[in-house]
Amino acid sequence: MPSKDLISSLFWTASGGAIILASLRLPLGAPQNPGPGFLPFLVGVLMLVLSVALLIRSARSREEKKTGPAAASSKKLKLVATTAALFLFAFAFPHLGFLITTIPLMIFLPRVIGELNWKVSLAIGFLTSLAMYALFKVWLKVQFPVGPWGF
Repeated sequence: MPSKDLISSLFWTASGGAIILASLRLPLGAPQNPGPGFLPFLVGVLMLVLSVALLIRSARSREEKKTGPAAASSKKLKLVATTAALFLFAFAFPHLGFLITTIPLMIFLPRVIGELNWKVSLAIGFLTSLAMYALFKVWLKVQFPVGPWGF
């Protein structure tokens, strides 16, 4: 029986190829002056590359991991915790601002979901939050809600 990764990678490989073919019907333009097909083409290429990487990895692994009831309940707990964290983030974001809400979320996700250690989770949380702040607030000038401390 084929693994779930193998089946999903085949689906996303076909989807990425279809997106690339459809985007080629539109003018691509150039990176300096992109046309309407430019972004879909890039998305299709990215999907294709990632799905082929998953396809290769799943084809190489011969054994599927067997999960017992403990692993299933752990996954459900992670799902509930992530959903609760995202709802809390959505509620707190307009009141506390971008950085105050994003940093804890970006620390929580790799720590709880990715099961990484605290040092790595803290580094990921701060670096991704600051990178997103620089991208959206500084470079793209997106207006975020201002928190109680003015940032």
